[in-house]
Amino acid sequence: MANIKLVVEYDGTGYSGFQRQSARPTIQGELEAALGRLLREQVTITAAGRTDAGVHALGQVVNFPTTRNLPAERVPRAVNRVLPREIVVAAAQEVGDDFHARRLAKSRRYQYTILNRDRPSALVGRFAHRVGGRLDVAAMRQAAAELVGEHDFAAFEAAGSPTASTVRQLTTLRVGRLGDLVIVVLEADRFLYQMARIMVTALLAAGRGEMEPAQMRRLRESRDRGRIGPPAPPHGLCLVRVTY
Repeated sequence: MANIKLVVEYDGTGYSGFQRQSARPTIQGELEAALGRLLREQVTITAAGRTDAGVHALGQVVNFPTTRNLPAERVPRAVNRVLPREIVVAAAQEVGDDFHARRLAKSRRYQYTILNRDRPSALVGRFAHRVGGRLDVAAMRQAAAELVGEHDFAAFEAAGSPTASTVRQLTTLRVGRLGDLVIVVLEADRFLYQMARIMVTALLAAGRGEMEPAQMRRLRESRDRGRIGPPAPPHGLCLVRVTY
């Protein structure tokens, strides 16, 4: 029995998230079906994280056991021939039996892309949330600094996926501008449900001048989800990498 680790890229626009669902297209469903055809056996994959509907990935990590004697380096080319064009296996390797894509992950890095201009874009519109009016990136950076570290992030957790603890270690929260694009980079040991997108909503409030940067700490300490607006749209979010 071999344990195969894959790095997967995908455009999540037309999918109902990563996790398999019986009646809707998902990334997991497509991957398992394609690998099953290739290996001629039922395949069940484990992922580092279950991205929501419409969220993308450049570095999702999955693993699966197989009884087939197929060299791992041949998997990407073979399975990409039968996968939908929106899903690509970028790399594969055989790993030890103890490797588990979710449990052994030390951190996940996400990037949220904001198109900061009034007109839409034909090229990046599927992957960036458009926000009109000039955003104050310096204010967003100041607000972001109030969130970095180990904190209780209950105020940034959406309902629907309860956890034993809402304490997380947020190691990176950076905001930068590249022309009309404002990029938010977030990295943590683990993320609460929709935590990254809710943080972006709060940062956008600071960037619009609707909230003083110093208020971000009070929001965090309040543990009150109702004080922050709805999560930023999913299509701006991308899982960039998983670190082990």
